[in-house]
Amino acid sequence: MTVEYRVLGPLEVLLDGEPVAVPAGRGRVLLATLLLRANEFVSVDELVERVWDGEPPAPDRAHKTLQTVVLRLRQSLGAANCVRTSSRGYTAEVAPGQLDLARFRELVAQGEHRAALELWRGPVLGNVTSESLHRDDVPRLVEEQVVALESRIDEDLARPADLLVPELWSLVRQHPLRETFWAQLMLALHRAGRQAEALSAYQEIRGRLADELGVDPGQRLREAHAQVLSGETPASPVVPRQLPPAYRHFAGREHELARLTEIAGARPGEPVLISAINGIGGVGKTALAVQWAHQVADRFPDGQLHVNLRGFDLRAEPLDPVAVARDFLVALGVPGNELPGSDEAVLAEYRSLLARRRVLVVLDNARDVEQVRPLLPGGAGNLVLVTSRNRLSGLVAREGAQPVALDVMDERAAIDLLTERIGAARTAAEPDAVARLVKRCAGLPLALGIVAARAAYGDPLTALATELEQERLDALDIDDPTTGVRHVFSWSLRSVSEAAARLFVMLGSHPGPEFTVEAAASLSAVPRAESVRGLNELVAGSLVTRTHTGRFLLHDLLRDYAAERFNELSRERQAEAQQRMFDHYLHTSLDANLRIEVKVIWTPLAPPSPAAVIVPMPDTRAARKWFRVEYPVLLGVLREMVAAGADDLVWRLGYTLHLPLLRSGMLVDAEETELLALDAARRRNDILGQSRLHRSLGGVYIAKQMFFEAELHLQSALRLEEERGNVNGQADVSRGLAHVYEKLGQADRGLEILSRVHPRIAELSEYQRACYLEAYGRAHHQAGDRERAIELCLEAKALFFEVKRQSMPSANNFETLGDVHLELGRYAEAVENYHASVEVLRALEHRQALGDAIVRLARAHIAAGEPAVAQEQLTEALALYEEFGRAEAAEVRELIASVTNV
Repeated sequence: MTVEYRVLGPLEVLLDGEPVAVPAGRGRVLLATLLLRANEFVSVDELVERVWDGEPPAPDRAHKTLQTVVLRLRQSLGAANCVRTSSRGYTAEVAPGQLDLARFRELVAQGEHRAALELWRGPVLGNVTSESLHRDDVPRLVEEQVVALESRIDEDLARPADLLVPELWSLVRQHPLRETFWAQLMLALHRAGRQAEALSAYQEIRGRLADELGVDPGQRLREAHAQVLSGETPASPVVPRQLPPAYRHFAGREHELARLTEIAGARPGEPVLISAINGIGGVGKTALAVQWAHQVADRFPDGQLHVNLRGFDLRAEPLDPVAVARDFLVALGVPGNELPGSDEAVLAEYRSLLARRRVLVVLDNARDVEQVRPLLPGGAGNLVLVTSRNRLSGLVAREGAQPVALDVMDERAAIDLLTERIGAARTAAEPDAVARLVKRCAGLPLALGIVAARAAYGDPLTALATELEQERLDALDIDDPTTGVRHVFSWSLRSVSEAAARLFVMLGSHPGPEFTVEAAASLSAVPRAESVRGLNELVAGSLVTRTHTGRFLLHDLLRDYAAERFNELSRERQAEAQQRMFDHYLHTSLDANLRIEVKVIWTPLAPPSPAAVIVPMPDTRAARKWFRVEYPVLLGVLREMVAAGADDLVWRLGYTLHLPLLRSGMLVDAEETELLALDAARRRNDILGQSRLHRSLGGVYIAKQMFFEAELHLQSALRLEEERGNVNGQADVSRGLAHVYEKLGQADRGLEILSRVHPRIAELSEYQRACYLEAYGRAHHQAGDRERAIELCLEAKALFFEVKRQSMPSANNFETLGDVHLELGRYAEAVENYHASVEVLRALEHRQALGDAIVRLARAHIAAGEPAVAQEQLTEALALYEEFGRAEAAEVRELIASVTNV
């Protein structure tokens, strides 16, 4: 968590970069007063005087009223609260780097006047209404700003002065009696060859001083006047302006531009090195660097140096850094015949020259750290901007480089870029085609630029979109081989080791979107440690991206390219890699399923390939987390299995996904997955698989409240379990059917179907017996036999306790007990059991069912005369209902309204 407090402009508080609302009025006056004296205690009496602007409330109420202001301010600031209390009063406890005023003063003390002045955002405390603040404190701060501005201009006078003249004319109009600005204006005019104007300026300020203050010019003005009269003009240094033209068509990247600006002012007293504008080929690293460099060029009055280091140029070798340094020295004004002879001397002269200047150095397309390191200048005023497909981690580690990773564009920015390139009229005329093009280019500026180039020749956007959808990479190849995406990607691939390149090709068979080290190791049939090395190399080369969770992904176009390369392998190698991937995901999924569900007796399955990595699941929590993270990948793997005809794997994987998808409320995915799995089990004539998938689909349709569909699947499952002679399975499916009949208002049918199992209850496993008794008790409750219902549910509760297993049936058992007690007017018992049901569902992470359970608990609290407790619970339930688009949300809103006014 990062917190920033800003007073050099409107009062602002930022928490992790987002603004925090500061209460207007007295709350802002209080916070501003404390921040201006950060880390000092301000007495209560002084704060009362300041907060009420000299008109405090009655003495007997003043301190208590101030406490109320402090409390509201703290509540508003939340995690950003800095207000602390002691017997001496109040203070704003601010850490180094959090307060812009403290930062400003640090920079001024270090001589970094330009960086210090960039912290000012407008009139000090412009949004704080306080006569005393603006009378007593703000003028002192403004004086500090003006003094820093004078110092900055003194520094700039040693450079070409013509750019200073307009600024100084503006400053003398704002501060008509400030002699320093007039003296600086005279010197700037003189050094620009405008001596007559300089002398005229001196006469103007001398007259003002005499008329308004009755004094003569001070020493600074007299010295400037003498220098102008002498006619001596210092030689101006050579100022290189090597930046390429700003890009005519540039869109998006506001966040990255802001990040670069933030880094550029973050390290006073040191050269600032931004090494990693890094990303895949064609993502727009050079465009971003050049665009930002133009935005900040005026901060570097001694010039801007730029070079394309050709680190990834197919037609030329990477540039030698010594040769680059020689060219830079010439650009900085060193005559060619005076250049040092040895390589070491050239680099030393380059660093020495820049140590005395403020220069922006842009090193574009760097190959590696060794190409960049010799070109890093000395001096505190320089900034080096490096772009590379590699991350140049050595610079980050040794030189403290600040990395800025560049990702693909979002949809809005991509559309803006296309519009910039081909015109608003064309994009407006074919909006559907534009959307298709943007989607297929996957946010890659290079691809979007290629599409725009094709469109420039009059190709209809709809035709381009169709071509791109059919042959994505082919459609993005144009006449120039150096700009086609295949060229860009192939050259990046040739820059990594052979082992890393093989791994990249194998990733072409992965369905995405993300993958782990274990999945990569399984695909490539290499040890995990070797896979880690290969992935790190691919990440460094921007061919693979590491996510914030430690997983990996491929850009869509890179995935297409990897798939093309994978398809060039022999069919045998393709099949072996795919089987290893299937084994990795299926056997890990089976292991995770064993931690979540009662032990399943599976039909025989071939063992996994020895090279497939199976991720161990130490406990239930780990299993649930694995499914939660991997389920998008598992859905893709399942479709790959279907396409490969691996039916025995399909139905097993589909079944293991049932509970994770159901509990997460992903019912559409669950239905699609389990229907595919059921078809696979039917093709294999696997009775166990068909029974389990029918039962699972019954659960999905119950959750979707499609009870007739649920009944059909559960009846099919029951027939199959009877065919297998499996009593546990029959009891399990009968419970589901009883629940369906309850929802259909046919409770008698539910009791009847459960009664069929009762004679064989002794044959059930202990856990299945507990589940059966729960359902049987609920059926009796639905039939009106409450005492028998309580008896059966208490028996089930004892069995659940013995097996030490939390599950949906155990949650349902508590719910039934709660229902019965509520109907009997036993509100305390109802609340206790509903609360237990909610806690089980929280532990199971079954968000789909949790909302219903919380509503039941809230209704019990309402019945018990506790509306405030119920309101809090209903608010949580409403959020869950809205998350899943439940129609019952409207009913919950009405309940909340009813208890709010109680």
